[in-house]
Amino acid sequence: MQNELERYKNFDPTNAPLVKPNFVKKLQERHATAQANVIDADVVTWLSTQDQETRQHINDMIRHAMALKGFKHA
Repeated sequence: MQNELERYKNFDPTNAPLVKPNFVKKLQERHATAQANVIDADVVTWLSTQDQETRQHINDMIRHAMALKGFKHA
């Protein structure tokens, strides 16, 4: 992790290449498809309308369930 941080320590965004809108759109579509495979669409829609505090609380509950099942996240 430290190596990753060092790599971006002197990052200059003025030299960064522009991300093309089609690339972003494809990523969003892939993300939506991946979510649909795991979480029901109505749940995703509801979650997207919630405030940050509620989303954080839900993430914490899911991580707790993950820990109970023995999954360790980064």
